[in-house]
Amino acid sequence: MKKIIIGAFALAFAFFGSAQAQDVKVGGLFQQIIGFGDDTTGGISHQFDRLVLSASTTTDNGWEVGGNWNQRSEYDSGASAGPAELKMYVTNQFGTFNIGNTTDAVTNTMQRVAAMVPGGGNDSGYNYLFYGSTEGDRGVRFAEAYYAYNGHRVVWAPPAFQSVQFRGSYTPSQDNSDITSAGRGTNGNTAASNHQETVEAAVSWSGDLEGFAVSAALGSKNGNGLASWKDGNDLNVITGSIKVSQGAWTVGYHVYDNGDSYGQSTDSSKASSSGWNTAATYDMGNITLGVGYSYMEAVNGTTYNTTLGADGASHVRATDIFQVGLGYALGGGVTTYIQYSDYDIDDGEAATTEVSPQVVVMGISMGF
Repeated sequence: MKKIIIGAFALAFAFFGSAQAQDVKVGGLFQQIIGFGDDTTGGISHQFDRLVLSASTTTDNGWEVGGNWNQRSEYDSGASAGPAELKMYVTNQFGTFNIGNTTDAVTNTMQRVAAMVPGGGNDSGYNYLFYGSTEGDRGVRFAEAYYAYNGHRVVWAPPAFQSVQFRGSYTPSQDNSDITSAGRGTNGNTAASNHQETVEAAVSWSGDLEGFAVSAALGSKNGNGLASWKDGNDLNVITGSIKVSQGAWTVGYHVYDNGDSYGQSTDSSKASSSGWNTAATYDMGNITLGVGYSYMEAVNGTTYNTTLGADGASHVRATDIFQVGLGYALGGGVTTYIQYSDYDIDDGEAATTEVSPQVVVMGISMGF
């Protein structure tokens, strides 16, 4: 079957143009996920499967040009986990240019500490298949705003210098949150419910310090305000991360602050949004143990609260999750895991009886 797909993909290149890609590949991931818990419903899910087709070639002047189609079955229609991807890239002496990338320069650069716990931690979204109601998130959970949000941006990564890597990106509009969106009009003429033109920049460093392998990154996102809000605050995000490894141990920390990006300059109650993730793993070969803790909080502010129809413009809404996981690699591209997540949810209302579940997620996956 794999050979048939590769052959069909190569045939399409030959049919639609005389130039043919030199390297055509097919890959993907199949998996099944089982979940159950307290104060939530369980079941079996086959979401997060994916099929990836890619091709690359070298031009006469030595440039590498390639394309990637990544079709996914994602939770939440792809909004929080990344939409289907259809991109092209060019690599030359000036670096790599990705056109149509789903992740911006900041997301590409940050160490995803929230994904360290076997089972994907908070980042994979597996636990959200069985409990998805959280407080304190603004579009995404436990990450900077517009994390892996759409496939309508250009990302540039110049060659690294002295172990330092810079990345920059431009997102024409955050309204296009789905690769299937037909909206290509002037910014602000689509849904207008998200921030508009955005520039993202990040820098990272990797090296060895006294026997410790260290990776650190710092990034920011700055963009125009929400078109549907008069005097809406501009997007203003700063985030940083660090991972340190020695032997079998790896520890990480990631923090983000979205500031008052989801508010209005005239608000009597100001908006805010921030959070952090920390995790540690111990690698024993085929077996990996991990533990993590994540926290996020937000204040709606007057305008955002009115838009939601909520009743707490100044309430501090928060969610934290403690996680522990065990992963086991069976070989041949097959991996298994079991992950426990303990939620603590607070909507800022003292009179509310909160639902804070415990969720167990197990899965088996096969990469190809």
